[in-house]
Amino acid sequence: MSGAPIFLLRHGETEWNAIGRIQGRLDSPLTALGCRQAAAVGAALRAQLDGAAIELRSSPLGRARQTASIVAATLGLADADIGTDERLREMSWGRWDGMTHAEIEAAAPGTIAARHADHWAHVPPEGESYAMGAARIAGLLDELRERTQPIVLVSHGAVSRVIRGLFAALPPAAIVALPEPQDAYHRLAAGGIEVIRVTVPPA
Repeated sequence: MSGAPIFLLRHGETEWNAIGRIQGRLDSPLTALGCRQAAAVGAALRAQLDGAAIELRSSPLGRARQTASIVAATLGLADADIGTDERLREMSWGRWDGMTHAEIEAAAPGTIAARHADHWAHVPPEGESYAMGAARIAGLLDELRERTQPIVLVSHGAVSRVIRGLFAALPPAAIVALPEPQDAYHRLAAGGIEVIRVTVPPA
């Protein structure tokens, strides 16, 4: 991929992340740790960008918007400067959104095993598979290919995996195995993908 770098980050830790509850298209606010993670990522981005003009685009879901707002403040941007893109919205587990893995297994035994057996193609009831998510995300990457201005994308765990995987032309099994850090961001450029870890201050 040619063009300007893409800086990709996941939202900070949320209340549901902390207790293992699946969010999907539902939402919960950032924890205090999540807010510190977002601020640390923003500070690292500010140092790396060194005053360069930047576009900041977020998933419309609240936890991503909250993270983007914290990052924007560290970059000297206002909330009004944050664009939203539906293609950055997290993939949904459908009827299982808002549940833990244990609750899903109790309601529908075998569901978690079926997902692990074919993580890429598995479609939760009324939800979205990784393959379906990749179809909508591919168009976004096509649009970013010829950009001349760096862009920061604030998204979610599964969507971040797919963006990185499509960028690097990875096979499906490798994409679903990618890490989903909340104390780091990724720089996607012609030379490849670089992960930048940040130091999150204690409470």
